Amino acid sequence: MEILIGRGANFDHVLIRVLGRMHPGCTDFWDGNWLTSPIHVQTGGFTAAVDAGLRVEELRAFRAALERVYAEVKGSATLSSLEHWIELTVECHPTGSLSIAGTVADDPGMRNTLHFEIEGLDQTDLPALVDALVAVEERFPVLGRE
Repeated sequence: MEILIGRGANFDHVLIRVLGRMHPGCTDFWDGNWLTSPIHVQTGGFTAAVDAGLRVEELRAFRAALERVYAEVKGSATLSSLEHWIELTVECHPTGSLSIAGTVADDPGMRNTLHFEIEGLDQTDLPALVDALVAVEERFPVLGRE
């Protein structure tokens, strides 16, 4: 499953591939909700490939915030990972244009990071992103109790 933030491989983008649960046998909240989710970033002359682990509830919260941004055509949505693999903010301006800024790290606790911005998107790009996040939630629902 893929979550694309941007317009595709020939443009600046962030691609999160959700491969499956990290601990498939676990059904509790803390261990069962980790997803193997490598992140690829292409922006300007830079690329980054990070073997990340994101949590189901992080993606769910990002989806809910994006839905609000889309409905109101204002505000921001942030994907913030517990282990600091990615920090990504999508901000919607009154004109409907989006500003996307973020940071990816190649290893939690290390200082190697890539700061990036993605331009040229607007609110019409949000439904496909929301749909991808919904598909991930349907395939990998939150396990256990928060």
